[in-house]
Amino acid sequence: MVVASFERMTKQVNKLHPDFVITGGDMIYTAKNVDDRKAEVLFNLMDKEFKLFKMPVYYTIGNHEHVGIAGETGIDQSNPNWGKQMWIKRYGKQYYTFIHNGWKFFVLDGISILPEQKGYTQGIDSVQVDWIKSELNSTDKKMPLVISIHTPIVNPHAITTSVSRVMSPKIEAVLNLFKDYNLRIVLEGHTHLYMNLYFDGTYYLSGGSTGYGTSNEDDGFYLVKVKKGTEDPEFIKTSRNN
Repeated sequence: MVVASFERMTKQVNKLHPDFVITGGDMIYTAKNVDDRKAEVLFNLMDKEFKLFKMPVYYTIGNHEHVGIAGETGIDQSNPNWGKQMWIKRYGKQYYTFIHNGWKFFVLDGISILPEQKGYTQGIDSVQVDWIKSELNSTDKKMPLVISIHTPIVNPHAITTSVSRVMSPKIEAVLNLFKDYNLRIVLEGHTHLYMNLYFDGTYYLSGGSTGYGTSNEDDGFYLVKVKKGTEDPEFIKTSRNN
């Protein structure tokens, strides 16, 4: 999180008066390469900065919010704050749902830790899959749904290179759980690229970033307006003048 650009962005968002903010993950840089003491400093900074928003904020966990999982960080699974545990202690469950104005939001955890490789991959484990199935079973099939997940369901990089796969088999299986429901929007954050793809009644939106190294074209955030059951996603460039 680059503090100055983040604070300029919060001023922009507050002037727009959205009902709430939902993040795409990677709110800090970076817990995955440090021990739990250093990670706590980063999370404390995040908490301080997010208080600038004047509306509720719903968090989506990203890879950088996983503590000590990459490289020689000095901690491992025996540490009670390793991996997802510090996040869970501070913010609660890393996947959850909420309902707002008749829309149901599925905030998912798309990070699967690889302890032996000291890294991570894209993935939704079987416990979370069972939870999704249970949530959908109690959801009206006509209710408009939104998925927020850090790692991409539709990978923007696959548009420009054959090296990247559009969708992994595992994430396709998760998406298929929603095929008989009214899925309207999928929000992703991992690539930090701006993408607006509309296919078969669903928007796939990659929300750009305000982080260091982001290109001018991708430096921004989405404002999604819903009126009379119609979505209007608008990508807003982060102002340099606030």
